[in-house]
Amino acid sequence: MARPSQALPDEQQIVARLRDGDPEALRLVVEQYQQRIFALIYGIVRDRHEVEDVAQEVFLKVFTRIHAFDGRSRFYTWLYRVAANAAKDHVKHRSRRPSVPLSEEAPISDGNAGPRAQAVSLERRRAVREAIAALPTRYREVLTLRELEGFSYAEIAEILKLSIGTVESRIHRARARLRQRLEHHA
Repeated sequence: MARPSQALPDEQQIVARLRDGDPEALRLVVEQYQQRIFALIYGIVRDRHEVEDVAQEVFLKVFTRIHAFDGRSRFYTWLYRVAANAAKDHVKHRSRRPSVPLSEEAPISDGNAGPRAQAVSLERRRAVREAIAALPTRYREVLTLRELEGFSYAEIAEILKLSIGTVESRIHRARARLRQRLEHHA
């Protein structure tokens, strides 16, 4: 039986409840941020079968290491940093085996478009996913945080512990590489 949706308390309340060991607070955090954390992890790990394991590790770390959150940033920014670091660590330590390419992900279908338009749209999305997947992690990561998650340059710098200039440079290079790959595809 599904529980009614509850509004997430403000960040200070949720952090206080997590510090008190309140499992209900963790459940609220998971419900609120799960999809965004999964998307971030997938962008780094690139294996949909491993995303859930890494996400569980992330939320467990949030619960057990909430004392490390010092309040200088938003809770969500800290959560993203935990997730990004866990995903990077996972990639670094997993055995060398090929990951599932992004092109195998099911595309979003537009029921109003004709078969030809759907095929073109499918091909375009596949090409973009493949081009993003082919980017080095440092570029894929900043592009995901900026374009898909909507973080500001300053927030990305804080999450990744980089200077704003480095973030700007990486985003510029990521876009240029993405554009170049897509032009060669066309």
